[in-house]
Amino acid sequence: MATAADAGEPPSKVSPARLGAARRLVREAEAEVPRLRDDSERGALRNLARAQAAIGDVAAAQKTLADVPPNLPDRQNTLFVVQAIAAAQAASGDTAGALATVRTLPPLFVQGQALETVVRAQVARGDVAGALRTAASAASPGDPNVTFRLMRVIAEAQARTGDRAGAIATLRSMPIAAPDPDVEMQVATAQIDNGDLAGALTTARAIVSPNRLALNAPLAALQAKSGDVAGALRTAEELPEGTRFGVREMAISGVVAEQAARGDLAGARATASRIKDPAMRDQALVAVVRAQARADVPGALAAARALADPGARASALQAVVMRQARDAGVAAALATVAGISGEPSKSAALIGVARVQAERGDSDAAWATLAGVPDAGQRMSAERVLALRLARAGDPARFIELSRRYPDANARIIALTQAAEDVMKSEDELRLAPE
Repeated sequence: MATAADAGEPPSKVSPARLGAARRLVREAEAEVPRLRDDSERGALRNLARAQAAIGDVAAAQKTLADVPPNLPDRQNTLFVVQAIAAAQAASGDTAGALATVRTLPPLFVQGQALETVVRAQVARGDVAGALRTAASAASPGDPNVTFRLMRVIAEAQARTGDRAGAIATLRSMPIAAPDPDVEMQVATAQIDNGDLAGALTTARAIVSPNRLALNAPLAALQAKSGDVAGALRTAEELPEGTRFGVREMAISGVVAEQAARGDLAGARATASRIKDPAMRDQALVAVVRAQARADVPGALAAARALADPGARASALQAVVMRQARDAGVAAALATVAGISGEPSKSAALIGVARVQAERGDSDAAWATLAGVPDAGQRMSAERVLALRLARAGDPARFIELSRRYPDANARIIALTQAAEDVMKSEDELRLAPE
């Protein structure tokens, strides 16, 4: 008898419309398989197998994986497919099948990676108790830490599904002799995500590890959101200045964004002035322009145009135009766009109008607006984003149309299957994913 996964039960809780869209994308990709020209191109079968697993068609994924040429380089990609199949089996409730699939992977480390996908899938379907049993059964004399690693993964998955209290309980239940900085970091992160400022500060201050500084930026943003700007700046400015990734500057930018969101534009500008790097300062000021546009479009336009960094200026102008389109209408926004010159600002502004049109359900108008975007690279990227948005809503036709622009079956299969996996993401994953 076929298991639920074999029968094609979806491995994540998505709407029937999204599942139908993902299946259409996969079927389009399957139709391209006979056009693959050689073994190198048949590497795309690994992408197809992953997508088949994502829509719950485990039997098809296993068959496709068996057709992957054995002489292809980058064996690691094939291992990722096996992990995806195991995750699909676990997500459909076939934990025994998932664990059997994991056991086909040779080294213990690789098995541990695959088990992480299994326990994540179990948590996603609401089976936290089953995930904890899987973690406990994974204990091995060869790697006594695997259980702890899996419990951390379970806690991370609980937090991603919104059960932050459960995540903290899972972490606190780990039988460790002394406080573990990595565990405490995860607890503090869950507390921050839950808005528990006092708890997060207490946890963070107790961590004796340089890694604690990774918490400063989200802690500073939460402090600013609660109204404690002075405390937020003290937290942000504990970070070293002038690092390669601008961690201090990014933390201050987070404070600026929270002040602007609360309506304190003057305070946000004063905070932004503490950022010495001109480009990063301009990027921080985008949040101020966005907030100003809610009540003062002309002033926000002037502020956006005054930004020296081209990328920040384009982002700010796009934010103003989007606010205008939402409040005053698309015609008013397009009139503003007509007065914007230079790239990437012009293209970014038009893309902003198209996003608002898509938000309102007028996808045909949005597609027509994107056709007028001058910069080819930005236009293609925006079309892909819109096509994915429509596919997530149950209509993959635009994405299928885009896929036909690719020059060969290999590229088309990869594009279609990546889109299918995207469509099958949980709502939480989609909220976190940048466009």
